[in-house]
Amino acid sequence: MPAKRYLCATNPRYFEKLSAASVHTLGLQGGPMSADEARRFESHPQYREAIRVRLWDDRGKVAGLATQPLAHYRPLIDSLARPAHS
Repeated sequence: MPAKRYLCATNPRYFEKLSAASVHTLGLQGGPMSADEARRFESHPQYREAIRVRLWDDRGKVAGLATQPLAHYRPLIDSLARPAHS
């Protein structure tokens, strides 16, 4: 949520690309950050990573994208969930 608020405050083109639902939730989250809020956000050591995660999440929202069912990914999930052997 803070990354979206930050991006909306610092990049007008980002706001223009938001869906109606995302604009609505942005309002519920406090709207775009003020300049002071943005400066505080930038003071966090991982603020760039938070922005990166938000942008990756945005790219994952493709309406109508065909994906495999969860069962397709189950072997991979199971293998990653197993503890590593020393």
